[in-house]
Amino acid sequence: MTKIYIYSVFAFFFINLTMNAQENINLNQNKLLGALNPSFYGFKEAPSIGVANTNQRISNEDSYIQNTFAFGSFYFEDYNFSVALDVNSFQISALGYKATQANVHYIHKTQLSYNWTMNASLSLGYGNNKLDFSSLIFGDQLDPFSGSITGFSIDPATANNNIMYFDTGVSAHAHNNENMFFGLSVKHLNKPNISLNNDSNDKKDIYISVQAGYEMDINPLGQSFLPEDSYLFFYSSFSKQASKSRISLYQEILLDNFSLGINQHLNSYKDSGLGAIGTSASVFFNQIEIGINYSFEIASKNITSIPYNHFEVYLVFDFSRISERYSRGANSRFSSF
Repeated sequence: MTKIYIYSVFAFFFINLTMNAQENINLNQNKLLGALNPSFYGFKEAPSIGVANTNQRISNEDSYIQNTFAFGSFYFEDYNFSVALDVNSFQISALGYKATQANVHYIHKTQLSYNWTMNASLSLGYGNNKLDFSSLIFGDQLDPFSGSITGFSIDPATANNNIMYFDTGVSAHAHNNENMFFGLSVKHLNKPNISLNNDSNDKKDIYISVQAGYEMDINPLGQSFLPEDSYLFFYSSFSKQASKSRISLYQEILLDNFSLGINQHLNSYKDSGLGAIGTSASVFFNQIEIGINYSFEIASKNITSIPYNHFEVYLVFDFSRISERYSRGANSRFSSF
């Protein structure tokens, strides 16, 4: 019982600090740009599909928090637009909680100038949240005399363990053909009600995020000891939802068909904060990229005194890499332009 209580406290803070449990859970934001800003599904003007699985565990405990994200996109070159579908599934094993949302995105391309392009998107989602109340303990299940726990509760909160809702959002980004992009996304415009209690109203607050990225060719003449296709990539995002906010910073070096990176994250919720630092690596096989990211907490003890760690693995098929119209190295984010 003590373990369940401790884990529940930790999960409460984690859910709030990570934007209602489904926002920004992916560690590799710099690789899965569309997860935070769907307009990036049209960035490379080519089809792509991918999947990522994230696990978070508390040290010395068997319980875990898991998130699985999958996406697919297709670009209609003759009509200057893309369509994309993504699905996100989030679950907390100890609490029996699972939240799943599927989103459809329409992304329209606008050529601002010879060197600058803007992609804007409209998103419609359908969500389903479930909670297994058999994993929880309510007050009327506790016997104050014997200290035992009964298996049945008449608490009215257990009457509804499933909620379904629709969600909407908009996003946009602008990029040049060389090395830079800026993005803005707004989610939950309709503020869907996600309460599992029929007598309460728990609306999702509007979620706003800004992103920026910059890529630097560190061997432009191909005469260094580095591989000919060598780049530094810097990415950052700032997200805010009501009293919650998050800053993520990424630094990555790409050496031909291999990349290494570090990342830092700072979440805040009212007067509490939670920080993490991580490392990442990936390898490219033609149009396929396989990568991992491991991060660990650096400040959460101020909240729950419970250490935790994240591990994520992802796989992306980027069909722009089979095109022959490269102006940069094949694995550069701007290789399609």
